[in-house]
Amino acid sequence: MISLEIPDPFQTFVSKKYADAKGSVYDFFAKEWSWHCPCGEDIYAPSRKTLTNTRLFHTRNVCLGGY
Repeated sequence: MISLEIPDPFQTFVSKKYADAKGSVYDFFAKEWSWHCPCGEDIYAPSRKTLTNTRLFHTRNVCLGGY
């Protein structure tokens, strides 16, 4: 069966831009970023910038127990 749907150019751009990104993954259906911490916790955020801030806070204060 041939799909006649036109691909979304933004989704194509995002998938190519972040194809080699390590760690953080973008879910097109949920429209959110996710990251799996080595401590076993999954972190979700609506944008990559928010995910980076949450990841830094989590690794500094939760995984390492604070400075």
